[in-house]
Amino acid sequence: MLVQKVKRTIGKYGMLAPGDGVVVAVSGGPDSVCLLSVLAGLARDLALSLHVAHLDHCFRGEESAGEARFVRDLARSLGIPATIEQADVPRYCAEQGLSAQAGAREVRYRFLERIARETGARRIALGHTANDQAETVIMRLIRGAGLAGLSGIRPVRGAVIRPLIDATRSEILVHLAEHGLDHVDDPSNRKPVYARNRIRGEVIPVLERFNPRIVETLAAQARLFLAEDEALEAGLAAVLPATVQATGDAVRIDRTAFLGLPAGLQKRVLRRSVEGAAVRGPALSAVQTDEALEFIRTAASGRRLDLPCGLSLEREYGSFLLQPRRAVRPVSVPLNLPGTTRVPLLDLEVETAVTGPSAGAPGPGNYLWQAVFDYDTITLPLHLRNRRPGDAFLPAGMGGLSKKLQDYFVDTKVPRMQRDLVPLLATEQDIVWVVGMRTDGRFLPGPGTTKLLVVTVRSSDVRRQT
Repeated sequence: MLVQKVKRTIGKYGMLAPGDGVVVAVSGGPDSVCLLSVLAGLARDLALSLHVAHLDHCFRGEESAGEARFVRDLARSLGIPATIEQADVPRYCAEQGLSAQAGAREVRYRFLERIARETGARRIALGHTANDQAETVIMRLIRGAGLAGLSGIRPVRGAVIRPLIDATRSEILVHLAEHGLDHVDDPSNRKPVYARNRIRGEVIPVLERFNPRIVETLAAQARLFLAEDEALEAGLAAVLPATVQATGDAVRIDRTAFLGLPAGLQKRVLRRSVEGAAVRGPALSAVQTDEALEFIRTAASGRRLDLPCGLSLEREYGSFLLQPRRAVRPVSVPLNLPGTTRVPLLDLEVETAVTGPSAGAPGPGNYLWQAVFDYDTITLPLHLRNRRPGDAFLPAGMGGLSKKLQDYFVDTKVPRMQRDLVPLLATEQDIVWVVGMRTDGRFLPGPGTTKLLVVTVRSSDVRRQT
């Protein structure tokens, strides 16, 4: 008996508790009519408070309006309150650039969630069946999916429950016939333009020749995959704290901890990290995931992989940084000398002063960095800028040897994504100071110095607060 089967499904997945309010989504088709009938039969037993919700998507004019009237009459005949509304989904799809199916899904779920809030319902019941489950598994298998995808439609996801998920369509039709329940037929369910309809009408009948119970078999496989997926998720929760650290919109992955994980958990950690990097867009495909995993295994420090989802993955010594790709604008601001110059793009303020050699540098103050140079060795104007291709300088203390700025950053372990943000004090020809790190030895004061150039760099935020 279908009612008892549904009752077992409800108990198995903990879908309902006594006294729950439930919004029942009813399209008027056989599955949703059966769902409403079964829940109405269980309402007294489980002390449920039901509310019917139906949304006319305005795709089929008078035909869909007739379905709305059918649902209203059905709810009235069962003594169940109903909310029947209309939404211009075609217009919404055009405005948002969505397919009819994707747009209808978004609008429908927002409608159901709103009705649940307004009625105080804890659950939203949908009429997905074992046949829907089987079709979903086949669709995802054809497209390529991992364990999570092959788990199919979740019986419970948040407030949404699917009490008919273990029931076949043939069982549903028998229930409708036994109870004399009518239903409406949506002709779009027969259009071969939709992949699901072709699987329902063409693929499953062929598979049934090999296994007459293919629907039940695939639904059972989905339940098995779901249990195994949940086990892996539990394992993921245990390893994430030691492997992944979120910092703003970036995620740092510890390389040693990551490579010590089983391959299945590595993929999950990577995908969870992508989700946590705050970028909207499609998830990584299986091929893209494999490419990223190979990069993590083999990339040398400083190497970067751009991912299609708007992220970059960069090796930084013992870890990998996953973050949104950013285009850093070239910065070059001429400095007032003497005087103060703001550099908004680097969020800095630069103060310059020219003094005699006896004055020396100012004492400790509210600044980030300070350096003193021989004023007469510097060809004006001075700029504060970020790096350019081919930059090199003669780091103080290296015996006058030239070093490429790129090599200096590598040697001092400056992360690649931060190198464009390191301020440089420079003339038109030379770098005078890699600010906060190393001066160029050619411009430092010596025994013959007659004028000192004192350069003080502050954070703009710090300056504003003092």
